[in-house]
Amino acid sequence: MKAANDNVPLGTISTAAEVMVRLRVSRKTLYALVAKHLPGAARVGRDYRFEEADILTIWRGMKSCVSISGNEPPANRTGSSGARTTKGKRSTSLQKLLTKKRPKRSA
Repeated sequence: MKAANDNVPLGTISTAAEVMVRLRVSRKTLYALVAKHLPGAARVGRDYRFEEADILTIWRGMKSCVSISGNEPPANRTGSSGARTTKGKRSTSLQKLLTKKRPKRSA
């Protein structure tokens, strides 16, 4: 009895390590790209296996992505003030809120 996939050539299958070297990305970046562009990727244990078409899909996704590292330009701020707050002012006001003394309870 023949299996359904006996007549179909499998082609080249690559491991995640091979794809990382080929695309010159880290494991974290590769897995983020897989989650974004190949939600139904073939997973074997803790690792993924990739066909050539999968690698091309990831590559096309990399070319179309603005950024996957989170280093995107800040979004336009909305609100009553157009001025940006400086990091120092923001952190000191938060520090005051966090270190505010509790009122004493009366006996």
